[in-house]
Amino acid sequence: MNYIKHLTGFFDRVAKDKLLNPTHVSLYMSLFQFWNCNRFRNPISISRDEIMRISKISSKATYHKCLKALHAQGYIKYEPSYNPFKGSHVFLFNFSDDLKPLPKSASSNFKPVIEQVVNKSCTSDETSSEQVNEQVVVPYINNTNNSNDLNNSNSLNLGEQSKKIEEENRNDEFVMPSAQCH
Repeated sequence: MNYIKHLTGFFDRVAKDKLLNPTHVSLYMSLFQFWNCNRFRNPISISRDEIMRISKISSKATYHKCLKALHAQGYIKYEPSYNPFKGSHVFLFNFSDDLKPLPKSASSNFKPVIEQVVNKSCTSDETSSEQVNEQVVVPYINNTNNSNDLNNSNSLNLGEQSKKIEEENRNDEFVMPSAQCH
């Protein structure tokens, strides 16, 4: 079992699945942690209280709803025990097998995103409303940072203030000897 490949495969599936929400993902990650602690042996015996604590689910109804949804959608196989003294069993599937390596020729076909959008807008037959959905936000590199300007002016003011303090100290030095003579 490759930990990274499994999680990558899982998140690839989650990205395509419109039925899952963050609670489902949190519950799955808690189950995955239990599976990891059991050296990826199936089934794992789970404690509802412990899984709810780790996944930050506070409602038993939400917990059971999400667990059943993960089972129904093929992320896990859930076998409830209905016995408070015996943990339910959960089988987790290996999602690292879902990852397909890219052929070497496919990696050279990638173009920068900005180039793709520019080329598509010049050659596309789509309507303008369809093109709007594919625009990319590009940061403006010539943007000035006002806080830096403020800091620069403050540092200039500090320099002027330090000069004034030095002048005052010099004036005080000349007054001090006459005051000590008394």
